[in-house]
Parts: sequence; C-alpha cells; structure tokens
Amino acid sequence: MSLKLGRRGRVAGPVLLLAAIGMLFLAGCESPAMRLRNEGLRLYHQGHYQAAVRKFDDALNYNQSEPHGNYYAGAADYMLGRYEQAIYHYKLALQTNPNYGQAKSALAQAYIKEGKPNEAMNTLERIAALTGRVGDRLRVARFYARLGDLDDARVNYMKAATMAPNDPVVLIAVGKFFDRIGRRKQAVGYYEQAYRMAPPTPGLVKLLSAHGATIYDALTAPPAAPSTAP
Repeated sequence: MSLKLGRRGRVAGPVLLLAAIGMLFLAGCESPAMRLRNEGLRLYHQGHYQAAVRKFDDALNYNQSEPHGNYYAGAADYMLGRYEQAIYHYKLALQTNPNYGQAKSALAQAYIKEGKPNEAMNTLERIAALTGRVGDRLRVARFYARLGDLDDARVNYMKAATMAPNDPVVLIAVGKFFDRIGRRKQAVGYYEQAYRMAPPTPGLVKLLSAHGATIYDALTAPPAAPSTAP
C-alpha cells in the first residue's frame, strides 16, 4: 500500500486523519462544570428550580467565581424566592465580570424583591457612575421608572440622552419615556432627532406619525431641548 505524500514529502494521510479525529474529540468534549451547568439549565427551563440549584452548585465547586454559573444559580434561587442567596450569586458574577449586564439587572430586581429598593438603586447608580456607560445609565432610568419614581427616571433618561446624543436607540428610549408620562412634544423631539441620525430605524416613522409628525418635520426640526420641568 502506498501513502500519499504532502508537498514537502511528508506522509499526509495519517497526519490529516489524526488531526480530524482530534478536532472531533475536542468538539464533543465537555468539561464536568459545563456538563453540570447544562444539566442545571435543562432543569431550570423545565421549572425544576430546586434540582437546578443543586446542579449549578455542583458546577460552581469547580470554580466558585465563574460568572455564568453564579448568574444561573442566582436565577434559580430567585425563582425559589430565595432572594438573599440570589443576590449573593449575582454579586459574585459581577465581581468576576463587571460588564455582565443581565447580572446587573437581576441583582437590582432581587434587591427589590427582598424589599430593598434603595439598595437596588444605590447599586445601579454606583455601577453607572463607575463605568460611565450609557447602557448602565439607561438601566438606572428604567428601574426608577419601574419603581414609579418618574422624576428620578426623567433625570437619568436625560443624562443618557446627553451622553449619547447621536445614538438613535438611546434617543428612542428617551422619547418613549416622555410618551409614557404624557409629554408628547418632548417625545417627538427625540424621535425626530433619532430619525436624523438613522432614518431606516424600524418603527421610527410609525412613532413620528403617531404624533402627526412628518419626515420633513424630522429633517428640519432643531435638536430636542432638555426638559427642565419637574
């Protein structure tokens, strides 16, 4: 039997075969922690939260600070009404990955369920001040609105608009807030500003037309002015 040689005279067949086998092995390889996490997720989505917690805890025995494992464990604890334990896991997730947006929102929600809304908002405010990211500022605004504190929500939506005056997603979010509180003029101003930045944004023309504004209005209107009314 003859062996096929590579370009430099090396035996290509067996080498390629071993490489292919190795790739298949690695593709099917799953660490024990990942396997336990996946089992926990399966149980979680089936509504078996107590069993899911046990799997997530077993997975965390391999790495107590792993962010996804802690987030999943926190989510299962949350569904069981164990908010203090959920807070513990969400904090661990954020210690390892400070940019874990889902964990930030989940932590605030767990604090609220625990009856500690002030702690929730103080935490989100600290995160937003630390990162300086518009997404974190919008999260603060949304949670204030969720708690019914519309004044602080407005202040933080305005901060977000100032931070990202050319981001249509941010401008639309601010506009929708003003729509929610019945300030149609301010809402239209932000929709128009968003249209000038990105006309093809889905749903934007519909938002404008709902208030009787036209594309011409959007193109010729001045930038939205900050709202100073209480």
